Amino acid sequence: MLPTTPALADRLAVDVNSAAALRAKARAGDDAALRAATKEFESMMVNIMLKTMRETRFIDKDADPFGSQTVQLYRELLDQQWARKIGDGRGLGFADMMYKQLKAQGELAVQYANGQAVQPPAGGIPVANPIPLSLRERGRGEGSGAQESMAADLPAGQAIPSPPSPLPGEGGETARQAFLDRLHPHAEAAAARLGVPAEYILAHAALESGWGKREITRPDGRPSHNLFGIKAGGRWTGEAAEVTTTEYRYGLPVKQVERFRAYSSYAEAFDDYAGLMQGRYAGALGGDAKAFAEGLQQGGYATDPRYGAKLQQLISQLA
Repeated sequence: MLPTTPALADRLAVDVNSAAALRAKARAGDDAALRAATKEFESMMVNIMLKTMRETRFIDKDADPFGSQTVQLYRELLDQQWARKIGDGRGLGFADMMYKQLKAQGELAVQYANGQAVQPPAGGIPVANPIPLSLRERGRGEGSGAQESMAADLPAGQAIPSPPSPLPGEGGETARQAFLDRLHPHAEAAAARLGVPAEYILAHAALESGWGKREITRPDGRPSHNLFGIKAGGRWTGEAAEVTTTEYRYGLPVKQVERFRAYSSYAEAFDDYAGLMQGRYAGALGGDAKAFAEGLQQGGYATDPRYGAKLQQLISQLA
């Protein structure tokens, strides 16, 4: 049942003191300010809804006996007050939805600013939490694992995930050595082009693919030979493999299918990787392991704030 008219005066729709109090809470970082702001926004939405309903007429405006300017003004003020009353009450659910999303995004922002946007360490290496697009420092990245890679050639505004990276010891000693032995000739060829030690490239491939355990596969099960999580953007004309990935928008996970580059061999994959590094990530070349790792992170290869440190640790193990 709708409240009586006196109850509408609990809080006027046009309340300057209320706005001033909200600003004061926002400056203090009060959580109640976020809750109040979402309710204000919901009230605005309800007011727009009521206004649209009023504009739906079944008779001509001039023929409406209640169409005078005075009545219209009264209706506008009444609708504003009803919108305020609905927003201050249980509302329509919009305020709660916005509060949850903005609250999650704000917590991630604080963690990221404090350098704490990581999950509890596993095996001594922190695993990055997903950071929403608005918090990442750099532009488009290339890769960060087979199932949750960075996006190449994504349109502006599309979210990019910050996925967990494999641990240096993942895969077992024998499996890791087999991974290195199999790829070492290809890494040597790419290293000659890039002017960096082959260990840098092998460490990068290990970090991105989980020592080969998370290599992207084609629908028929054949390997894509894509060890660096490089996506198939609009300029890619070769084969591609589709993989379901988790993208994060405003701190919320969204499953979607992405296309990744597929190669006929590891030789082709490492050759393409070398070309990519010489172009977009040339700033990471020509220095030591620290410069290589930090250059990739600063160049936007991954949003994980610990990505450079993880890569540098892997390089030190292989050197």
